[in-house]
Amino acid sequence: MDFEVYQGETLGLVGESGCGKSVTAFSILRLLDYPGKTVNGEVVFKGEELLKKDKAEMRKIRGKDIAMIFQEPMTALNPVLTIGFQISEALMMHFKISKEMAMKKSVELLKKVGIPIPEQRANEYPHQLSGGMRQRAMIAMALSCRPKLLIADEPTTALDVTIQAQILELIKKIKEDIGMVVMMITHDLGVIAEIADNVVVVYAGKAVEYADVKTIFKATKHPYTQALYNSIPSLTDSKKKRLEVISGMVPNPLEFPSGCRFNPRCKFSKSLCKREEPELVEISNNHKVRCFLYNREKIIT
Repeated sequence: MDFEVYQGETLGLVGESGCGKSVTAFSILRLLDYPGKTVNGEVVFKGEELLKKDKAEMRKIRGKDIAMIFQEPMTALNPVLTIGFQISEALMMHFKISKEMAMKKSVELLKKVGIPIPEQRANEYPHQLSGGMRQRAMIAMALSCRPKLLIADEPTTALDVTIQAQILELIKKIKEDIGMVVMMITHDLGVIAEIADNVVVVYAGKAVEYADVKTIFKATKHPYTQALYNSIPSLTDSKKKRLEVISGMVPNPLEFPSGCRFNPRCKFSKSLCKREEPELVEISNNHKVRCFLYNREKIIT
């Protein structure tokens, strides 16, 4: 994985379930569970190398400078603590304010993210809230310390379309209000089209294509990105047209295929693809692809 994200930008990480999107996010925050570990590389945030910081230094960064909206709020929220307490906890830790002041700010945050009757909801438990309200509470918690970077891991999963649109609009509005950077992790290209500026397409732990959002939709190059795009239904398609599917499954991380990791599922696969792993090469300005079809030194004819 190799990418950068800049001030005021929304970067989308897209790919199937099991491609490594969430692992990338946990690696940035150093939250990988054992036996997962960071073997090598760098995670540079505001000029500082996060992998060299000790646990105490990382605790000061998590929540305050880098916050995360986790994929499933029902499991991410503590079921035996009230919503207000869970938001207050981060405020008291990072800003050393009183419990009363932290609770007051928690209610203000719940109101800001559109939760009705925030004074009441702050004293309720996660199971008493709907899925949409739990997700809004997670967003309020993530934004409580006005982070510089917000990592949103599938924040609209399992929500209906109306609530999904509201959540995306809320993230965009708050991003503009406080000037934060957003990393949006999703398998939904519709979400990417709605919110992202630049996009990293992830497959089997590798970035296979990187470009701005318009290029990803109008000039896709990598066979995997093309397959993802072709699997989306279109309003202009005939009723008889069948959606394309990507044959096979994402490989087990313990048994990655030799060569290009996508080659067993790729309709353009050649013998070279099975022997060697392609590098991420720049084919035009701000557009990189990991595929031998676009590597001029090893072009496949």
